[in-house]
Amino acid sequence: MALALAIAAVAAAPAREARAAEISVLVGGASPDTTWGTCWGGILTITLFGIVHGDVEGARQSGALEGTSLYTASAKAYLGPSFGRFVPYGGIGAGVYHQSLPVDDDQGTTGLLFVGAKLKFPIGLVLRAEYQWVDLPEAALLQLDNRYFIAVGLSF
Repeated sequence: MALALAIAAVAAAPAREARAAEISVLVGGASPDTTWGTCWGGILTITLFGIVHGDVEGARQSGALEGTSLYTASAKAYLGPSFGRFVPYGGIGAGVYHQSLPVDDDQGTTGLLFVGAKLKFPIGLVLRAEYQWVDLPEAALLQLDNRYFIAVGLSF
């Protein structure tokens, strides 16, 4: 009986206004894992019409060797329909990178293809997981094939 009353109260509650932006922090890894270590970064997301999303993502990927790192900044566009609180998505992106190695540096452009999912909570909390196929130029000092991360953020 109490459960039925709780469900009725939630169903009768007024609809919340849709939130059009999110800010998240991410942590993850990459492959080949013998070359790359932990990834840290942040994402700013804008949502249009509840299904079209755009991200600005910045991340630092540490290297397995001392003094090795990769910085990326990417603009991403994707489609993600909402199924209640669950939002699966997929899209493309482009950006720039800067690799630092003890003996040399490299910079250039990169492309992305990615899939992921978000879980949105009523208090504005967003949990997110994403897998990216990264396209660095052949001339890059160290290749990064894939990157994956989890993120936690707030929608506003």
